[in-house]
Amino acid sequence: MEARLHVGYMSQAFSLYEELAVRQNLELHAHLYHLPANEIDDRIKELLDQYHLREVADEFPSSLPLGVKQRLQLAVAVLHHPSMLILDEPTSGVDPVERDEFWRTLIHLSRDEGVTIFISTHFMNEAERCDRISLMNAGKVLAVGPPAELVRERGCATLEDTFISYLAEASGIKLSDKPPEVPAQEDTIQSAAPQASTRRFDLGRLWAYARRETMELLRDPIRLTFAALAPPILMIAIGYGISLDVEHLRFAAFDQDQTKESRDVIDAFSSNPRYFKEIPPPITNSEELERRIRSADLNVAVEIPPTYGRDLMAGRTPEIAVWIDGAMPFRAETIRRYVMTLAATTFGPRKDSDSDVANPVNFEVRLRYNQSFESINAEVPNVLMLVLILIPAVLATIGVVREKETGSIANFYSTPITRFEFLSGKQLPYIAVSMVSYVLLLLLSVFLFKVPVKGSLLVLTLGTLLYVGAATGFGQLVSTVTKTQVSAVFATTVISIIPAANFSGVLVPVSSLTGAARLVGLGFPSAWYEQLTVGAFNKGLGFQDLWPNLLVLAAFLVGFVALAIVILRKQEA
Repeated sequence: MEARLHVGYMSQAFSLYEELAVRQNLELHAHLYHLPANEIDDRIKELLDQYHLREVADEFPSSLPLGVKQRLQLAVAVLHHPSMLILDEPTSGVDPVERDEFWRTLIHLSRDEGVTIFISTHFMNEAERCDRISLMNAGKVLAVGPPAELVRERGCATLEDTFISYLAEASGIKLSDKPPEVPAQEDTIQSAAPQASTRRFDLGRLWAYARRETMELLRDPIRLTFAALAPPILMIAIGYGISLDVEHLRFAAFDQDQTKESRDVIDAFSSNPRYFKEIPPPITNSEELERRIRSADLNVAVEIPPTYGRDLMAGRTPEIAVWIDGAMPFRAETIRRYVMTLAATTFGPRKDSDSDVANPVNFEVRLRYNQSFESINAEVPNVLMLVLILIPAVLATIGVVREKETGSIANFYSTPITRFEFLSGKQLPYIAVSMVSYVLLLLLSVFLFKVPVKGSLLVLTLGTLLYVGAATGFGQLVSTVTKTQVSAVFATTVISIIPAANFSGVLVPVSSLTGAARLVGLGFPSAWYEQLTVGAFNKGLGFQDLWPNLLVLAAFLVGFVALAIVILRKQEA
């Protein structure tokens, strides 16, 4: 970083920001190069006059001629008074008048201000103006020295002839003293006559353009990979997500009777291991039962009253309460049918071929928390989770890859800005926009859909800040490994929406997932934020219950940014 403060760099292609005006580009780089605040205005005025940019100071580069753009790039390169200037074919495509003016500026910088200038060019009349040149071919140095000495040593008339001589020698080509024959004028005219054009379908043209597009696709392996693998990945994820059977339900018993008869009830559940799995320890009080259901530790809880055995032996009709986690209505309804079938087959009368006794088992369903059976209470956390992972990630994924496409990433490599500053500077605006969206969504939830925040609003807001930070960090991570904006948006959308929609609690609670599905769910920030929103909206939880979710979301944020920094370091190297 210390070395970059003494070096100015100008690329061949325009690599400044076209969404910033001329003056704004100068102001930005003045801050990047740490110019003293009291010197910035005077230095910018000096450069605007020196490089004839004052009349276009408030215009955007996209509307300027190439020569003016190159003067702007040079002004940015010398803004911080560098002792070394590196120019990559700065006059390529510039008209002769602008080119001559450009070189007058370079000579002034070298002779009058003592700036050491390294310049690459394929114009030999420009190379002749240099103090020392290096003729190169295929990455190898052919000759080094002052231009006049190279011409004299080679015995050629011009520097261009000298360079051609070196190239021929390096390539093993023998130059002929006889000039090439020029074909007769009529032959030239005849050979240059175009063929008759046609608007009819031509298979050759079709193949040529299809080949060009194929080459474009092959140059972007990320886009090619997603184009080939995204459809099967989506099918597997969505199919697996919607076809999960309700099996291996976690249950525990609150046995207040402790008799053989009450144990038979518990054994009836345990004897069906495919559907019910007993989770120790047994429940000892009502508060524990409710806590374990609310925390999703249990899918089913069996509550047996203290008089169950006596009532059963006395011929009375005993009652058993079966608590079912109804966070997912479809899953809860399936569990209820399992319990009804188990009760009917275990405790109902036996049938023979001659009699059909009425079933004495009666079922009464009581909805404790959501008596009106409204799904909006479950949908609000889902919407928050889905919207705040997809939109911020897609917005942020444009940042880095757009600089790659426009070439402005070269400024990042040449200016004294750290990778963390570069990524964080791009990330903060999207975090701010996402938090505004969160406030709007929160207001809609409370006032339009009548779903209040029962828990800590502060914890929900802090969790959202960490969540959108992780989402934008994920988008930037994808942006660092892709080459085009199209592939970045496509990859970010697919990768973010699969775990969010299928394995984060929208279709099936994360607590009910097993194996790879559970790993995918917990390996992405959306599942942890879904648990946080459900806890804040529906369960009334605060910091004492949700602090692990906050820590995990913070870890995702740090992890995504750290990976992006590592990838940028490798790309820069």
